[in-house]
Formats: sequence, C-alpha cells, structure tokens
Amino acid sequence: MINILLLIIVTLSYTPVLGQTQETASNNTMVTSANSSFIKDALDSVHNETIPRYVKLSEEEINEALKDLPGWTILDGKVQKTFNFVDFPTLFEFMYKVADVSQKLNHHPNMTSTWNSLTLDYDTWSLGHVISNLDVKAAQNVEKTYQDGNYVETES
Repeated sequence: MINILLLIIVTLSYTPVLGQTQETASNNTMVTSANSSFIKDALDSVHNETIPRYVKLSEEEINEALKDLPGWTILDGKVQKTFNFVDFPTLFEFMYKVADVSQKLNHHPNMTSTWNSLTLDYDTWSLGHVISNLDVKAAQNVEKTYQDGNYVETES
C-alpha cells in the first residue's frame, strides 16, 4: 500500500516533467501525456526480486480456490475476470495498481481493456500454460486490491 501511495505521489509531483499539458480549443479540457519510461521505472523500483515457485493445480484445487474469488472463472485454460469501471481514468488507476501487485509477486496477467472494461487472465507459461498456485495467488491479490479500492461495479 505504501508503494502505491509513493507511486501516486511521485507521479502527481512530476506531472509537468512527465509530459505536455495542452488545452483543447473546442471543449477546454486538459490533456496530459505521461512518459512511459517514467512509469516503467516506477514499477521496476517496486520489484522485490522474488523467484516464484510454480506448482500446477489440479481441477479440484482450482475449483476450491475459485470459491473465494467472486466473478473469477476458467476460460480457455486461464483464470479470468472482467472488471467494469465508471470511466477510463478509473480503469487506468486500477490497471496501474494491478501492475504494482504483479511486480511484487513477480507474476503478471494478460490484460485487455476498452474504455471502461478490463479483463485479466492468468496462466503459467513456464509450466506449459496451465493454472498454477501463482495464478490463484495473483488473482487473490488483484481481487483484494479491487475490494480495498472500493470501486463501483458498473455494467459494461
């Protein structure tokens, strides 16, 4: 949690350095573009150098784990969930938090997003694209992050 707060503070503090702010003539909105290398550097700084120990889970173990992961399903051999948000900035805020918790665990999801919808899926490629203990642990971390963030679920 402290790392997330630090990243937010650093990001907000360096917004003028991150990119250009421009005002559009048509609707007086402000647009800030972020330097992607700054975001990458910020995420790299929270990597904890863990070496994951992957263990393939049985179908029974996967089904048991899903009981504690509301909305998570198995699709195409991956643990998956789609989150819906009120707008794109909220989606991006959550995606940034997912990146942070993923770095700490050293296990990363596939992410697909649209304007207000983010789909995450996990499988373990190093074991032959199966569901492992780290996939479930990562889903638990993401779900906790979502619940702790008090995001409001919206229809897609």
